[in-house]
Amino acid sequence: MANDAIRGSRIGGMSTEPPRPVPHPAEDVADPARPRHIIDYVLARRGVLEHIKVDALARDEVCDADPYLLRAAKYHGEQTERLCPMCARSDLVHVTYTFGDDLGFRSGSVSSSADVATMAYEYGHFRVYIVEVCTSCSWNHLFMSYVLGDGKPRTPPRKPRDILE
Repeated sequence: MANDAIRGSRIGGMSTEPPRPVPHPAEDVADPARPRHIIDYVLARRGVLEHIKVDALARDEVCDADPYLLRAAKYHGEQTERLCPMCARSDLVHVTYTFGDDLGFRSGSVSSSADVATMAYEYGHFRVYIVEVCTSCSWNHLFMSYVLGDGKPRTPPRKPRDILE
């Protein structure tokens, strides 16, 4: 028993393999491209903005977008017609991320609205997150999230050999 622990095959009778994800149960979906389970973060956003006004938080505390998020906004974001609530100099940009077990290696990637609409018919269940970003002052806030897909669980696609880690 002690030799097994030394070899690393088992620790205290537990397997060292990571647990496999539990597939999402099948559901009946009339329109795969129609958002469901929508979460709107407008109240949280409004609360942050009110907190800034009342407590006079430093701009650095709220305008702290990650450099990768700013780069995604610059190259993959979709322009909106809403001004940034912090600097009021430039329009906000929406960056769309997709997450889900059915997506496999594509989970966590930035997608365009057109790609998301196409993916809704190709995958069973995935969540879409939209982040609003100001490329001028680095304001960012989660805008909305929702679920898309046709409801039929699928095996995640294999990672192509030409994609580097």
